Amino acid sequence: MELVVLGHVAIDHVIFPNKKEIILPGGAATAVATSAALSGAKVGLVTKVGKDFPKEWLEKLEQIIDIRGVQILEGNTIHIYMIYHEDGSVDAPVDMGVAQKMGETKIPEEYLNAKIFHISPIPPEEQLKAIKRLKGKRISLDFNPTYMEDYRTKKDLMMEIISKTEIIFPNEREALTITGERDIKKAIEKLHTWGAKIVVVTMGEKGVLLYNGESFMHFKALPIDEIIDPTGAGDAFAGGFLAYYAKEKPIEECIKQGLLRAREVLKKKGSWSIEV
Repeated sequence: MELVVLGHVAIDHVIFPNKKEIILPGGAATAVATSAALSGAKVGLVTKVGKDFPKEWLEKLEQIIDIRGVQILEGNTIHIYMIYHEDGSVDAPVDMGVAQKMGETKIPEEYLNAKIFHISPIPPEEQLKAIKRLKGKRISLDFNPTYMEDYRTKKDLMMEIISKTEIIFPNEREALTITGERDIKKAIEKLHTWGAKIVVVTMGEKGVLLYNGESFMHFKALPIDEIIDPTGAGDAFAGGFLAYYAKEKPIEECIKQGLLRAREVLKKKGSWSIEV
């Protein structure tokens, strides 16, 4: 096993102003895992879903990743609703279902020899639980705007979490919020001083800014003719990057693969890198 991904697997509901609804497979953990698998990595997934999770989605996942870490529990999977209104505003209520206490989710013994463990966005307290259970392992970490208030107000907690990581993948806003800085390079340097060996800031169409403690490296986003759905591009980037990083490829190749996977997911609906 080269990469283990822990976090949410969701059922996404996109609801338009005319009440039309599209249901898609979602969840940051699966977005990372499918991208990494398509990048050639041997990937294990650790998560909790309910009995309502479509069997055909699980079968699709099983074709490319190891799902021994997927627990199917009584109750419902986490459902995420993206409700778009005519005035352009968006509501995003979440029904957590069985996805509570994700940091305590059982990790199969067969997964414990993995090279990298990626903790997808879950509440910071849950991320710390997972990291403490993986003491001595190589950890990568991602963030999500859902927990922005925690990032802003729980500095000691965030410092402890980041001190135990090898790689982190904040976007620009998350990096600034977590550190309280106004300049992105100062924010990145602070995150590195807290303990993250490699800080990779995703910046959408502006590309990626990486810092390894010695120098900053900026990489442009790859050109794309049309964006179908921006959901999951950051996760797809992380998956591609980590797949190559686990294989000890040069950092420039890791970035290039991440950007390639991000571009591919932008061309389709939904956050997974596979069609279901």
